Amino acid sequence: MILGLQVIAIIFALIMIYFAYLHYSRGELNGLEILAWLLIWIVTIGIIIFPEVLQTFAKSMAIARVFDFMVIGGFVFVIPIVYLSYIRTKRTEKKLEGLVRSEALKKIRKSPKKK
Repeated sequence: MILGLQVIAIIFALIMIYFAYLHYSRGELNGLEILAWLLIWIVTIGIIIFPEVLQTFAKSMAIARVFDFMVIGGFVFVIPIVYLSYIRTKRTEKKLEGLVRSEALKKIRKSPKKK
């Protein structure tokens, strides 16, 4: 890997570790979530520093280049996360819609009827 890209990638990973810690300190992430994110970013830094480690895995899966292996791994990692985010957003949307409807019905029932 090109040294300049490695430095940029390591800086990016360190910034992401900082953001994860920041969200944890604000109470937006729990202990398990911060641990998972720290593990992900530390492993990422390890792979950035020692990219030849992935060569063994890529060869064992009959993938010619490490870059191809990383792209496939990225898709395998990102697609389920996007799907889960979509499902959670839909659930939140339905809950919010139900709450708005119930509040609107309460207001209608409480308001005096006009003749």
